[in-house]
Amino acid sequence: MKKLTFYSIVFSALLAVSCNNARNKDSTTKEPTLENNIKGSSIYVNLPVADIAILGTFHYVSNVDSYKRKYHIDVTSEKTQNEIKELLEKLKDYKPTKILVEQNISNQNYLDSLYQAYRKGNYELNHNESQQLGFRLAKMLNHEHIYAVNVHAPYDFEYEVDFDNWDDYAKETNHYNKWNSIKSVYNRHHEYLDSLKTTMPLLGYYKLLNSKEVTKAALQEKLSGLIELGATDTYLGADGIAHDYRRNLRIYVNTLSLIENSNDRFLLIIGSNHNTILQPLYKTSLEFNYTDIVDYLK
Repeated sequence: MKKLTFYSIVFSALLAVSCNNARNKDSTTKEPTLENNIKGSSIYVNLPVADIAILGTFHYVSNVDSYKRKYHIDVTSEKTQNEIKELLEKLKDYKPTKILVEQNISNQNYLDSLYQAYRKGNYELNHNESQQLGFRLAKMLNHEHIYAVNVHAPYDFEYEVDFDNWDDYAKETNHYNKWNSIKSVYNRHHEYLDSLKTTMPLLGYYKLLNSKEVTKAALQEKLSGLIELGATDTYLGADGIAHDYRRNLRIYVNTLSLIENSNDRFLLIIGSNHNTILQPLYKTSLEFNYTDIVDYLK
């Protein structure tokens, strides 16, 4: 009897060890991964989350982009003014609580003084899109302020650069043929896109400017041709493209600083080329919900 009890005890102990090892083995094979531990593959941070949409635009007055436009429209004409009204009615449906414009943040007080004068009927709008679109929409929605978010970034090259001689530099480094062929394609693309605003209704043109296809083409331009200048040497092209990212990151931070609560709903009116960098930032940000403005232009 004692012998049987002894064997029973040993058997029970071995069974317990075996079960425990099996449990350990099972827990090892089924150990939750980091991805499974994060619901929906996102991280929850207890911060206000604002809505934001970007209206990518062409510049009504200034001609500061690398492509110098060749086609112009008369902003003051009755036709264009009626089309702007139609566009603003569509944007009004988005119900933004704050209108953000591509004006230097250092001029915020001056910008706001102009807007206050406009609200009171004491200021006639200039031809800039920040006023033709931003001021008018803000007044329609009875907003008390308009918000400047633009800022420039310094070029931070480790060597002296003469931007007028990029062609010469490209030839010296055997990048000219590829860069020039790609540049020619995109120059034709920009010129064609530029011409369409003289033949299309303004609302349709804004839908095109903010389409996924045009935004993708603008991003592809940054990642081909110019970026390769100075590869393996000075990285002139890569640093030039990095300058675009640096500026847009600053603009992103300026918009981020305007969030007060989760009821904020921003509309950013800015040159359409900024879509290429700003859209991904807003789409992946923990503090913004991104809305495609094209949904409101249909």
